[in-house]
Amino acid sequence: MVTNVTNNTNNQLTSPLYAGNGITCSVTFANPVTGVPVISWPPVDPTSVSFVYIGGTGASPITYEYGVGDEIVRASQGIYTIELDTTDAPGRWQVQWKGTGTCAAVWSSGFFVEPLPLN
Repeated sequence: MVTNVTNNTNNQLTSPLYAGNGITCSVTFANPVTGVPVISWPPVDPTSVSFVYIGGTGASPITYEYGVGDEIVRASQGIYTIELDTTDAPGRWQVQWKGTGTCAAVWSSGFFVEPLPLN
C-alpha cells in the first residue's frame, strides 16, 4: 500500500499547517510481488474501501465507505482519494485507510493543524 497526504494543490503538507487548508488523502492498494519494489506493485481494487478520520481536538471519528456517498473517489484501479477541510478544526488529526478482501491492508497516520494565528 502506498499512501500520500497533500494539500489541495497537490504539494506535500507544509509546517505549520493552518486551519482552513484543504487536505487530499490518497492511497494506492497493491498486492506484493516478491523481488519487486513497493512502488512497482500492480494496483488492485480491494473488495471494500473505507476511510476514517478524527478532525482536530475533541472531534469524533467520521467514517466513509467507497460506494456510499461521493466522498471517496476512485481515481483508477486501486487508487482512491478523499478531500478534507480543516476549517475550524485545529489540533491533532488522525487518518486511516482500510481495504478488505482482495487487498486487505490498513494504513494510519496523523498530522497537526494549527489554529489561525490572527483569528
